[in-house]
Amino acid sequence: MRLAASVLFGGAAALMTVQAGRLPLIRGKKIQISFDYWKRRTWLVAAASAVGVLMVWARPDVVGVALAFLLMFVAWQTPVWRARRQEDARRNSVERELVDALGEMVMCVEAGLTLEAAMNIYANRHTSPLADEFRAVLDRVALGVSRDVSIAQMLDRTPTPGMQMFVAAIRQNQRIGAPLATVLRQQAATARRRRRQAIEEHSAKLAMKMVFPTVLCVLPALMIVVVGPAFIRTLQSLT
Repeated sequence: MRLAASVLFGGAAALMTVQAGRLPLIRGKKIQISFDYWKRRTWLVAAASAVGVLMVWARPDVVGVALAFLLMFVAWQTPVWRARRQEDARRNSVERELVDALGEMVMCVEAGLTLEAAMNIYANRHTSPLADEFRAVLDRVALGVSRDVSIAQMLDRTPTPGMQMFVAAIRQNQRIGAPLATVLRQQAATARRRRRQAIEEHSAKLAMKMVFPTVLCVLPALMIVVVGPAFIRTLQSLT
């Protein structure tokens, strides 16, 4: 029984270890994942598999097998959860930084520079996810890829609302030939307005979020301090 359970779990663990090196679908979201991620995930699943085999060998019952599979599931999903959080943080950073980047690019374009030159200046002056995206666009343009395709790939990597508006403004400028500085200035004003609205919305939600800590934590302690002595004196007078 012990040997059979260990062999069955070992086979399942080996299959999961092989599958750990393949690209998963993270809730339909495209994420930027390096080779080190897959290497760490494979080693983590392999280590959990070894520990699971020892757990099944030590306790070849339903509880032991369930705990071993739970450990395998955690080892399988932990790198995915971490990669998803990192991707969300990267996209949020790009969305916040794009507002200030548009202001700098407007000044560069008004000084007579092209869009690629403005993106190059920003990428050289900053070290951030948005600067990395601009460098990727410039590298593809230098290799002969058109500007439209390069910015479309940037939008595909970072499909945030601000980036969608930025890419749409550049494409509109290419189609109708409007002044790029005017288009970028309008986008910067729109982005600042959206950021201000997001801050106001977040501030409005804070009052609702403070209701539960106040009712569950502050109010009971306040009732004990205020009503407690009066209640004790009432009991003493009745006795």
